[in-house]
Amino acid sequence: MKQIKLLLVAIFAATMYPAAYGQQQSVRNIPADKKEIIDRFIAGTLDPSYTPALFFGHFGNGKKLGEGALKAHLSLFLKGGADILKVQTEQPMPRVQDLTMETPLVPEDYYRPTLELIKDILSYVGSDVYVMPTILSTHQVARQGFGDGRLPIYAVERPEAYKRMLDSYTKAILWFIRECKAAGVEAFFTATQGGEKKFYELKVPKGFFETYIKPYDLQVMGEANKDTKLTILHICDWEGPMDDLTRYIDYPGKIVNAPLTIDGKPLSLKDTYKLFGRPVLGGFNRKAEIGKASPEKIADMTRQIIAEGPTGHLMIGADCSVPSPLDITANIHAAVSTAHGR
Repeated sequence: MKQIKLLLVAIFAATMYPAAYGQQQSVRNIPADKKEIIDRFIAGTLDPSYTPALFFGHFGNGKKLGEGALKAHLSLFLKGGADILKVQTEQPMPRVQDLTMETPLVPEDYYRPTLELIKDILSYVGSDVYVMPTILSTHQVARQGFGDGRLPIYAVERPEAYKRMLDSYTKAILWFIRECKAAGVEAFFTATQGGEKKFYELKVPKGFFETYIKPYDLQVMGEANKDTKLTILHICDWEGPMDDLTRYIDYPGKIVNAPLTIDGKPLSLKDTYKLFGRPVLGGFNRKAEIGKASPEKIADMTRQIIAEGPTGHLMIGADCSVPSPLDITANIHAAVSTAHGR
C-alpha cells in the first residue's frame, strides 16, 4: 500500500497544481484546491471559464474492494482529471432465498469492507478533493439481494415481509453513511431507482413508488445530507424509461444528475436546471459517444454541451455510469480538460 502512495504522489501533485509542473494556463482565478473549486461552483462564484467535471463507472471483477479497487479509483481520478473522486459501492449483496425475516438479511456493519476502501482513498486525496461514496438506495440494494423477478411479486403479495426486508437493508446503509462521516467524508453521491414506468404497473395500494421507494430514499438521503457539505442526487433510469421527474423535486441534493430523456422526449440540461433550481451534472449519454468517439470529437461535444447548458450551473459528466471507464480515460480526459478550459 505504501508503495502505491509513493508512486502516485508526483502524479497527484501535477494533477492538482499544473502550473507548478510547467503546464501553460491563462491567468484565471481558479483555486488549486479541488474542494474549493466545487465550493465556489455551488456558491455560484466560480470563474465561468472553468466548468467542473465528473465521470464514473463500474470497474469489474478484481476491482470491487481492496487494493484492486483502490488502484482503479485513483487511476481513473488521476488520468481523467475529474474534480470529485466518486467511489463506487461494488460490494456484492448476498442473495436471499426467502423473506422469512427471522434474522436481519445482512449485519448492520455489512459495508465495513467498502468503508475500509473509503478510508484508504481518503488517506491519498481527502485533504484536497471531495471523496464521494456512492450511496445506493434501499431499492437498489434489495434488487441485488432478492432479484428483479421476485421483488414485484413480494411487493404485491407479501407487503409486510417486503417492508421488513427494506428496513433491514436501510439499517446497513445508514450505518455506512454514519461511519463514512466519522472517517472524514464530507460528500455523498445518493442514487435512487424505482421511479421507472414499469413499476407503476404494479398493483400496490397507494403506489409502489410512494410506498416502497420514496420513504426509504428520503430516510437515507436525509442522513447523507445531514452535517455534510455536498450531495449529488442521481436519478437513475437504468431499469427503464421514466415519465415524470416532478416526484423528485423535494429530494435533497445540491447537484442533480438526471436522465436525458423523459417520457420519450429529450430533456435538456437547462430544463433540468429550471425544474430543480439547482446545478446539474451531465450532458453525455452513457451509451453513446463518450465510449465510442475520438477524443477530438469528445472535446467538440463538450464545448457544445457547455454552450447549450445553464451557464455557471453545469458540471460536465454523463447521465449514469460510463462503460469500462479505465478503457476510455483518453475520452474522459478530453472532456474534463476541455471543460476546464485547457
